[in-house]
Amino acid sequence: MAPDGFPFQPEAKASASGIPAGKAARFGPPPGAWYPVARVKDITGTTLVPILGEHVVLMRDASGVIVSDSVDWGVETRIGLVWLRRLCSPETAVPSMIEDQAGIPQFPMIACSEIEVEADYDQTVLGLVDPAHVPMVHTAWWWRSSPRRRVKTKDYIPTPFGFTATAADAFASAPAYELAGQDRKVTIEFRLPSTRIERVQGGRLQLLNITTVTPIEPGRVMLRNVIYSSVRPLRWLYPALSALGRAFLEQDAAILRRLDSHASLHQPLLFVGEPDQPSAWYFQCKMALARAGGDAGSFVNPVRATSLKWRT
Repeated sequence: MAPDGFPFQPEAKASASGIPAGKAARFGPPPGAWYPVARVKDITGTTLVPILGEHVVLMRDASGVIVSDSVDWGVETRIGLVWLRRLCSPETAVPSMIEDQAGIPQFPMIACSEIEVEADYDQTVLGLVDPAHVPMVHTAWWWRSSPRRRVKTKDYIPTPFGFTATAADAFASAPAYELAGQDRKVTIEFRLPSTRIERVQGGRLQLLNITTVTPIEPGRVMLRNVIYSSVRPLRWLYPALSALGRAFLEQDAAILRRLDSHASLHQPLLFVGEPDQPSAWYFQCKMALARAGGDAGSFVNPVRATSLKWRT
């Protein structure tokens, strides 16, 4: 077992997909990685936040910097969020934080939604990388109400501690994307441990849509969605946009509640065809992170540039 009871079942023999054969490999949340736990503006006085089976006390020091009362936790603030990571002994490889990479604009936050749900950590993160997840789970008149399915193609490339998809066709067809204009460009990055970064760039609007999974305790996670925009007046729509975001997360939660997470830990992983390749990459990246030990520089990304096609 991994620290704090999170399952860790490495297998020596691998299947053709690169995922261990036989009993499913489950690493759970990497304990030494960075996870968002709160908005910066919510830390007033002494604040207790749950993460990895513990409750961490956060506060502001004399200069207003957010700190923890425990030397066991690292604290950072990025893009309006507070991030924590356990300082492990021995140390583990730590994926780079979101602002450590180029291309993260300093846009104002226009929405923040979160929901706590009882679910397996890995099952929840798979929802961030599964290309069929959004069109099959999320339905709304302003997002995608049509049941029509079509062939989509995305080009994938390896990026630090994960992979990024760019459109080989106009896959961003939801009505909400029309705000960015017809010449929009959409990229979707997944970065370990559990961060999905969607960038929408268009002539009239730029958006940064970030979804994360924070492990609260074994069998319980926090789903969080945060949106940033170059159009500053959209800040006035913060309550309405946050409510819409929570409705999206509720759809995720409804699916997760229907899954038998305990049973999934003891069943072999089965990936079929190109639509499941990002899910296979997720587990392969986690195993590569575990093999890197305490040296993030020794992380060898198993993802190779490729084009994937499916119908949703």
